[in-house]
Amino acid sequence: MLLLEWLSILIMLQAILKNELYMGYIFGIMILGGFIRNYHVLDDVYALIKKYVKDNRILIILTSIFGGVLPIPGRVALSAPLLDAIAPPDKRKRSAFGIIDYLSTHHYYWWSPLEKTVVLPMAALGISYTTYLGYTIVPLVICLGYTWWYIFSKVDPESVVPNLEYIQDFNWKRALRGWAPFIATLWFLLCVGKAGAIFFFPWFFGMACYYSIICKDWNWGKYLDGNFAIIATVVLALGGVVKQIHGPVMEYLKGASPDMIIPVSIVAAIAAWIMGSSGKYAGMTSALVIIFGPQYLVWFLATEYSGYLLSPAHKCLMIGQQYFGTPIRKYYKVVGGLCAWLIGYAFLTTFLV
Repeated sequence: MLLLEWLSILIMLQAILKNELYMGYIFGIMILGGFIRNYHVLDDVYALIKKYVKDNRILIILTSIFGGVLPIPGRVALSAPLLDAIAPPDKRKRSAFGIIDYLSTHHYYWWSPLEKTVVLPMAALGISYTTYLGYTIVPLVICLGYTWWYIFSKVDPESVVPNLEYIQDFNWKRALRGWAPFIATLWFLLCVGKAGAIFFFPWFFGMACYYSIICKDWNWGKYLDGNFAIIATVVLALGGVVKQIHGPVMEYLKGASPDMIIPVSIVAAIAAWIMGSSGKYAGMTSALVIIFGPQYLVWFLATEYSGYLLSPAHKCLMIGQQYFGTPIRKYYKVVGGLCAWLIGYAFLTTFLV
């Protein structure tokens, strides 16, 4: 088993050297997650919030939304270890955290100006951000409403009781010391946007060094999960293979004519499902609205977003499964309901109204 773990670590390092930045995220996030769990470096802030937020589910949502705001590949990569710090050890209760985290972090693709899914269609249509929101505000409300409905009607508040038993009395100095790297990361991303993604591996490395200093613990190896690394490597490898279809798909879509709306929609949705990439589905949507017109923007966004959410190549599914043990069938059941609402709305407003 030890040999397997070291082999997985070597695979990770090799991937990093080949500019597979996402493996760098995984490497850094496992280490950060270890510090957060073992040394409770974030618990002071959780304790402060818990004083004013009586419903445990709201605490979980706030944590997930904060962690998911960064526009990095696999956006639950940061929110998952934050939630893991307060997740109970009980496996049944932990599984709900994966669904909540997934739903709470994927509405950004409908409105965040840091996302390609917003910027590329805006550029393709030559419209302002305000105009874009005019198209997407209802799908955004559907996403937020569905998330709220699921959490507060389907999740027992006792099933998501956060593990806060180790929290001491709140201390501002200790809280600031623990949260400083996350605050700095958020500030950095807000300043530079997605251009800062290339710095995330050294940034995570710096954060790991920071926590090593304040916790006096440089034994990073104990925080590396060999199985997690292997699964991440396999997902990335498969993703690299299936993304080879992006070129042929784009050629097909660019050659489409206005009377091909249904077959083109099916091809694009399936391609989004296969590739599991928000950037790729944003590119396809942008190409299609140029051909078919802005009146189809919501339709293409809804269908391709749904394919992306349900994709087996979606990194967030893999991360949630590893952190919280959430069964894949549970993801598909809950997220599939959201996709049905989005596609239903888009179909109604695009073709029937």
